[in-house]
Amino acid sequence: MQKTEINQKFSQQKYIDPEFKALEELCLKDQIPIIDRDAADFLKLQLKIKQPKRVLEIGTAYGFSTLLIAKNTPQNCRITSLEIDTFRAECAKKEIEKTAYAAKINIKTGDALDILMYLKQNFDFIFLDAAKGQYLYLFEYIMEILAPAGILLADNVLYKGKVLKDKKARAKIRTIVNNLKKYLTIVMNHPELDSTIITAGDGIAISRRKDNNGKSRTAGPGR
Repeated sequence: MQKTEINQKFSQQKYIDPEFKALEELCLKDQIPIIDRDAADFLKLQLKIKQPKRVLEIGTAYGFSTLLIAKNTPQNCRITSLEIDTFRAECAKKEIEKTAYAAKINIKTGDALDILMYLKQNFDFIFLDAAKGQYLYLFEYIMEILAPAGILLADNVLYKGKVLKDKKARAKIRTIVNNLKKYLTIVMNHPELDSTIITAGDGIAISRRKDNNGKSRTAGPGR
Protein backbone atom coordinates (compact mmCIF):
# COMPACT_ATOMS: atom_id res chain seq x y z
CA MET A 1 0.00 0.00 0.00
CA GLN A 2 1.33 3.41 -1.00
CA LYS A 3 0.68 6.69 0.73
CA THR A 4 -2.51 8.27 -0.61
CA GLU A 5 -2.24 11.40 -2.73
CA ILE A 6 -5.87 11.77 -3.77
CA ASN A 7 -6.29 15.40 -2.73
CA GLN A 8 -3.06 16.37 -4.44
CA LYS A 9 -4.30 14.88 -7.71
CA PHE A 10 -7.45 16.99 -7.72
CA SER A 11 -6.45 20.13 -5.84
CA GLN A 12 -5.13 23.07 -7.83
CA GLN A 13 -3.07 24.19 -4.83
CA LYS A 14 0.64 23.58 -5.25
CA TYR A 15 1.30 23.84 -1.51
CA ILE A 16 -0.44 22.26 1.46
CA ASP A 17 -1.17 25.81 2.63
CA PRO A 18 0.06 28.73 0.50
CA GLU A 19 0.50 30.88 3.61
CA PHE A 20 3.23 28.50 4.81
CA LYS A 21 4.81 27.67 1.45
CA ALA A 22 8.24 29.00 2.47
CA LEU A 23 8.27 26.73 5.52
CA GLU A 24 7.06 23.76 3.45
CA GLU A 25 9.93 24.35 1.02
CA LEU A 26 12.41 24.70 3.90
CA CYS A 27 11.29 21.40 5.40
CA LEU A 28 11.69 19.66 2.06
CA LYS A 29 15.13 21.24 1.58
CA ASP A 30 16.30 20.17 5.06
CA GLN A 31 14.64 16.74 4.70
CA ILE A 32 12.36 17.39 7.67
CA PRO A 33 9.25 15.19 7.36
CA ILE A 34 5.97 17.09 7.19
CA ILE A 35 2.38 15.95 7.20
CA ASP A 36 1.09 14.48 3.92
CA ARG A 37 -1.37 16.54 1.87
CA ASP A 38 -4.30 14.16 2.46
CA ALA A 39 -3.57 13.92 6.18
CA ALA A 40 -3.18 17.71 6.45
CA ASP A 41 -6.55 18.30 4.82
CA PHE A 42 -8.14 15.77 7.16
CA LEU A 43 -6.50 17.40 10.19
CA LYS A 44 -7.66 20.88 9.16
CA LEU A 45 -11.21 19.66 8.64
CA GLN A 46 -11.33 17.94 12.03
CA LEU A 47 -10.04 21.09 13.74
CA LYS A 48 -12.69 23.23 12.06
CA ILE A 49 -15.41 20.80 13.12
CA LYS A 50 -14.18 20.44 16.71
CA GLN A 51 -13.19 24.09 17.26
CA PRO A 52 -10.90 23.12 20.15
CA LYS A 53 -9.74 25.57 22.81
CA ARG A 54 -6.77 23.54 24.09
CA VAL A 55 -4.61 21.56 21.66
CA LEU A 56 -1.59 19.38 22.37
CA GLU A 57 0.76 18.45 19.55
CA ILE A 58 3.38 15.78 20.18
CA GLY A 59 6.14 16.22 17.61
CA THR A 60 6.81 19.80 16.46
CA ALA A 61 9.75 19.43 14.03
CA TYR A 62 9.97 22.83 12.27
CA GLY A 63 6.45 23.82 13.30
CA PHE A 64 4.65 23.22 10.00
CA SER A 65 1.76 21.21 11.46
CA THR A 66 1.78 23.50 14.49
CA LEU A 67 0.98 26.45 12.24
CA LEU A 68 -1.68 24.48 10.36
CA ILE A 69 -3.32 23.80 13.74
CA ALA A 70 -3.03 27.44 14.78
CA LYS A 71 -4.57 28.70 11.54
CA ASN A 72 -7.53 26.33 11.71
CA THR A 73 -8.51 26.81 15.37
CA PRO A 74 -10.34 29.66 17.12
CA GLN A 75 -8.44 32.79 18.05
CA ASN A 76 -8.67 31.93 21.76
CA CYS A 77 -7.25 28.42 21.23
CA ARG A 78 -3.96 27.70 22.98
CA ILE A 79 -1.57 25.14 21.50
CA THR A 80 1.14 23.28 23.40
CA SER A 81 3.66 21.54 21.16
CA LEU A 82 6.35 19.10 22.33
CA GLU A 83 9.65 18.52 20.54
CA ILE A 84 12.55 16.39 21.76
CA ASP A 85 15.15 17.82 19.33
CA THR A 86 16.53 21.16 20.56
CA PHE A 87 17.65 22.35 17.12
CA ARG A 88 14.27 21.60 15.54
CA ALA A 89 12.45 23.27 18.44
CA GLU A 90 14.50 26.44 18.02
CA CYS A 91 13.88 26.44 14.26
CA ALA A 92 10.16 26.05 14.92
CA LYS A 93 10.14 28.98 17.34
CA LYS A 94 11.88 31.20 14.78
CA GLU A 95 9.45 30.23 12.04
CA ILE A 96 6.41 30.66 14.25
CA GLU A 97 7.56 34.12 15.38
CA LYS A 98 7.37 35.24 11.74
CA THR A 99 3.62 34.58 11.68
CA ALA A 100 0.49 36.06 13.22
CA TYR A 101 -0.07 32.89 15.27
CA ALA A 102 2.84 33.06 17.71
CA ALA A 103 0.69 34.14 20.68
CA LYS A 104 -1.35 30.93 20.39
CA ILE A 105 1.63 28.55 20.52
CA ASN A 106 3.85 27.34 23.36
CA ILE A 107 6.68 24.98 22.40
CA LYS A 108 8.16 22.78 25.11
CA THR A 109 11.49 21.09 24.44
CA GLY A 110 12.19 17.66 25.87
CA ASP A 111 11.12 14.03 25.85
CA ALA A 112 7.34 13.81 25.54
CA LEU A 113 7.23 10.95 28.04
CA ASP A 114 8.79 13.24 30.65
CA ILE A 115 6.75 16.35 29.82
CA LEU A 116 3.40 14.55 29.72
CA MET A 117 3.80 13.45 33.32
CA TYR A 118 3.78 17.08 34.44
CA LEU A 119 1.08 18.57 32.22
CA LYS A 120 -1.83 19.41 34.51
CA GLN A 121 -4.49 20.69 32.11
CA ASN A 122 -6.81 18.63 29.92
CA PHE A 123 -6.78 18.98 26.15
CA ASP A 124 -9.78 18.70 23.86
CA PHE A 125 -7.65 17.88 20.80
CA ILE A 126 -4.37 15.96 20.73
CA PHE A 127 -2.33 15.50 17.54
CA LEU A 128 0.17 12.67 17.86
CA ASP A 129 2.99 12.83 15.32
CA ALA A 130 6.10 11.75 17.24
CA ALA A 131 8.38 8.73 16.83
CA LYS A 132 6.03 5.98 15.68
CA GLY A 133 7.47 3.34 17.99
CA GLN A 134 6.59 5.57 20.96
CA TYR A 135 2.84 5.84 20.32
CA LEU A 136 2.17 2.76 22.42
CA TYR A 137 4.05 4.14 25.43
CA LEU A 138 2.64 7.66 25.10
CA PHE A 139 -0.94 6.43 25.05
CA GLU A 140 -1.38 5.91 28.79
CA TYR A 141 -0.19 9.46 29.51
CA ILE A 142 -2.38 10.89 26.77
CA MET A 143 -5.42 9.28 28.34
CA GLU A 144 -4.66 11.14 31.56
CA ILE A 145 -5.09 14.51 29.84
CA LEU A 146 -7.59 13.87 27.02
CA ALA A 147 -10.78 15.69 27.98
CA PRO A 148 -14.27 14.15 27.75
CA ALA A 149 -15.39 14.34 24.09
CA GLY A 150 -11.75 15.12 23.23
CA ILE A 151 -10.20 14.05 19.93
CA LEU A 152 -6.96 12.06 19.61
CA LEU A 153 -5.57 12.03 16.09
CA ALA A 154 -2.48 9.89 15.44
CA ASP A 155 -0.65 10.28 12.13
CA ASN A 156 1.36 7.74 10.07
CA VAL A 157 -0.10 4.73 11.88
CA LEU A 158 0.12 2.40 8.87
CA TYR A 159 3.85 3.04 8.42
CA LYS A 160 4.02 2.81 4.62
CA GLY A 161 1.49 -0.01 4.69
CA LYS A 162 3.78 -2.31 6.68
CA VAL A 163 1.34 -2.42 9.62
CA LEU A 164 -1.23 -4.07 7.35
CA LYS A 165 1.09 -6.83 6.17
CA ASP A 166 0.93 -10.24 7.84
CA LYS A 167 4.54 -11.18 7.21
CA LYS A 168 7.13 -10.29 9.83
CA ALA A 169 8.78 -6.89 9.28
CA ARG A 170 12.54 -6.72 8.82
CA ALA A 171 14.49 -6.43 12.07
CA LYS A 172 15.29 -2.70 11.75
CA ILE A 173 11.64 -1.66 11.86
CA ARG A 174 10.03 -4.67 13.54
CA THR A 175 9.60 -2.98 16.92
CA ILE A 176 8.01 0.10 15.32
CA VAL A 177 5.55 -1.98 13.30
CA ASN A 178 4.66 -4.24 16.24
CA ASN A 179 4.16 -1.25 18.56
CA LEU A 180 1.91 0.47 16.03
CA LYS A 181 -0.16 -2.70 15.70
CA LYS A 182 -0.53 -2.81 19.49
CA TYR A 183 -1.44 0.88 19.58
CA LEU A 184 -4.15 0.43 16.97
CA THR A 185 -5.52 -2.62 18.76
CA ILE A 186 -5.76 -0.63 22.00
CA VAL A 187 -7.51 2.44 20.56
CA MET A 188 -9.92 0.34 18.49
CA ASN A 189 -10.99 -1.67 21.56
CA HIS A 190 -10.63 0.84 24.40
CA PRO A 191 -13.85 1.19 26.47
CA GLU A 192 -13.49 4.98 26.73
CA LEU A 193 -12.89 5.64 23.03
CA ASP A 194 -14.75 5.56 19.75
CA SER A 195 -12.10 5.09 17.06
CA THR A 196 -11.56 4.45 13.39
CA ILE A 197 -8.57 4.13 11.07
CA ILE A 198 -8.46 5.82 7.67
CA THR A 199 -5.91 5.55 4.88
CA ALA A 200 -5.34 9.29 4.33
CA GLY A 201 -1.64 10.03 3.95
CA ASP A 202 0.25 7.22 5.66
CA GLY A 203 -2.73 6.23 7.78
CA ILE A 204 -4.56 8.13 10.53
CA ALA A 205 -6.20 6.77 13.65
CA ILE A 206 -8.82 9.14 15.03
CA SER A 207 -10.37 8.55 18.45
CA ARG A 208 -13.01 10.43 20.40
CA ARG A 209 -13.25 10.09 24.16
CA LYS A 210 -16.76 9.26 25.28
CA ASP A 211 -18.54 12.09 27.10
CA ASN A 212 -19.42 10.11 30.23
CA ASN A 213 -15.94 8.74 30.88
CA GLY A 214 -14.10 11.93 31.68
CA LYS A 215 -13.36 10.97 35.29
CA SER A 216 -12.46 7.38 34.54
CA ARG A 217 -8.79 6.65 33.95
CA THR A 218 -8.02 3.22 32.54
CA ALA A 219 -4.35 2.34 32.80
CA GLY A 220 -2.60 1.61 29.54
CA PRO A 221 0.41 -0.59 28.90
CA GLY A 222 3.19 -0.35 31.44
CA ARG A 223 1.07 0.58 34.47
